[in-house]
Amino acid sequence: MAKKYTFVRVANNTTNGVALGVDNQDINVHKIIVGAPVGGGIVRLYDISNPVNNSTTNMAFMLTFPTFSTTNINNGPYTFDFGEDGIRLGEGGNIMADGDMQVTVVWSEN
Repeated sequence: MAKKYTFVRVANNTTNGVALGVDNQDINVHKIIVGAPVGGGIVRLYDISNPVNNSTTNMAFMLTFPTFSTTNINNGPYTFDFGEDGIRLGEGGNIMADGDMQVTVVWSEN
């Protein structure tokens, strides 16, 4: 299975995110890399290709970064590795970020 890479440079949570695959297509997400984490920023991975802005349903993974400070230092970038098999999403997938966090998703089609 050939891996694909989807890069999200800017906040996209008010524009329904970025689809991974197409509707009703099985995909596997292998990694999520956050290159420039934002304090309090949220990254959501959905089990459908077209969720509504900031939806709280159909989520497969959600990450909320803490507020960064001089005592809670941002040591990004961060990599979340789900292994060779990854997280299987059966209805396509979607990635949303609510800040300009430079998010890369490594995924493959089934």
